[in-house]
Amino acid sequence: MSTIAAISSPIGAGGIGIVRVSGEDALRIADAIFDFAHKRDADKKSCLRQLWQPLYMHFGTFNAQDFKDVGYAVYFPAKQAYTGEDTVEFYLHGGVRIMQGALDTLLANGAVMAKNGEFTKRAFLSGRLSLADAEGVIDMINAESAAGLRAAYRLMEGDVAKRINAILDKLEELIATIEATLDYPDEMEDEVLPNLENNIKDILVKVEDLIASAKNGKIAKYGLTVALAGNPNAGKSSLMNALLKENRAIVTPVAGTTRDTVEDSFEYDGVKITLVDTAGLRESKDIVESEGIERAKRAIESADVVLHVIDSTADDKDDIDFGDKLVFDVYNKCDISNERNVAKDIKSFVVSAKTGEGVESIAKAIASLFKENKVEGGELITSKRHVSALYQAKRALESAFEQKDSTLDIVLIDLTEAYNALGEITGKTATEDVVDSIFSRFCVGK
Repeated sequence: MSTIAAISSPIGAGGIGIVRVSGEDALRIADAIFDFAHKRDADKKSCLRQLWQPLYMHFGTFNAQDFKDVGYAVYFPAKQAYTGEDTVEFYLHGGVRIMQGALDTLLANGAVMAKNGEFTKRAFLSGRLSLADAEGVIDMINAESAAGLRAAYRLMEGDVAKRINAILDKLEELIATIEATLDYPDEMEDEVLPNLENNIKDILVKVEDLIASAKNGKIAKYGLTVALAGNPNAGKSSLMNALLKENRAIVTPVAGTTRDTVEDSFEYDGVKITLVDTAGLRESKDIVESEGIERAKRAIESADVVLHVIDSTADDKDDIDFGDKLVFDVYNKCDISNERNVAKDIKSFVVSAKTGEGVESIAKAIASLFKENKVEGGELITSKRHVSALYQAKRALESAFEQKDSTLDIVLIDLTEAYNALGEITGKTATEDVVDSIFSRFCVGK
C-alpha cells in the first residue's frame, strides 16, 4: 500500500501539533526532512542519514519546504505501530501554517494524503484491531459523558470482540462437527445429535445476554432524553435552569412564555442527560402557542423520561395522562406552598426550582436509571450495527433450535447464517462496503 500522511491534531492553533506518516517509505521520508539535534551514525543497512532508535523521542529540526521548526520525531516499527506498518510521528509547534506546511512537505517527499480513518483502517487490515475495536476508537473520540467513555473504552480494548469471538469459536466448532456428520453419517451422528440442542441453547443465551445490554449501552452512548411537561406556569423552565445550573430557558410570571421546545444537556454521575423544556399543556386558540403545544407532545412522545412538573401552590393539581411513559411527578414551588409531604412514592419529588431545594434528587434519580441494571465492567452493546447483527444471529439460532429434530443440513444453514451475522461485528465476515462505511465516519488523521 502507499505511504500515507495526515495532520492528527485538531484544526486550529495550539501548543503542540501532530503530523504522522505511515507506510513502507515512512522512515525514508522522515529521515530526509528531519535532522537530529545530536547527530548519530548513519544506518548503513537502510541507507538512512541517521540511526533512528525505535520508540524514542528524537529532538531536532523539521525542514519544511519554506520554513524550519524545532520539535520531536518518534519512529514506530511496524510490529509496534498502531497501523501495523512503519510509522513516524512529528510533534511540532501547533500553528495552522506549521501543520499545513509540514504535511505539504511529507506529500512532496512521496507520501499521499490519508483518507478518513485510514490509519485505523490499516490497523484493522493488519490484524491489530477487530472491526468492533475500531468502532470503539471513534466512540471514544465522540463520547460526551463518562459512561459513554467507559463503554467506548471497553469496546476499543476488545472486550466486546472477545465475547463475540468466543461465541464464534463455539459456532465454528459446531458447524464443523455437523459438516463432518453430513460427510460421515455412520461414524458421527450418534455423537453429535445428543449435544446439538444444548449447544445451540447455550450459544443463544450468550447472544441474548449481549442484546439485553443494548438498552444500557444506548444510554451510555447517547444519554437520556428528559421532557419537562405540565400546565403553564408550573415552573418547567425554572426547573430546567436549576438542573442545568444556568439560565438557559426564559422565565417570566406570564403563563405560556415557552412557545417552542428548548433543549440542553448536562452530565450527572457520568451520565449525559438531555433536558427538553416544552410549552405548557392546555387548550389554546393562539396559533403560535398551539404549534408549541403540538411540539411539546412530540417531545414527550420521544423522551425516555417525563418530568411532570406540578405547581404545588395551585388549588387543582393537573392529572395529565402520559400513557405508558416513565413519569416522575415533580411538585414545584415548595418554598412558598410549604407542602413537603405530597410525594407519594419514589417517583415523586418535592422541590423548589427557585431555591434549588430537592433539585439534585431528580438528577440522581434520572442517572440511576442507567445504573440500576448495569454490571460495572460488563460489556455494553452501544452500536446499532451490532444490535442489528445480534438480532439477526438470534433469529437464525432460534430457527436452528426449532429445526434441531429436522435434517442436519437445514440446521447447518441457520448456524452458518448466525456465524456470518456475528462475524460482521468483529470483521471476520464483514463486506468491503461495511468496512468502508465504518471508517468513513472517522476524521482524517485517525
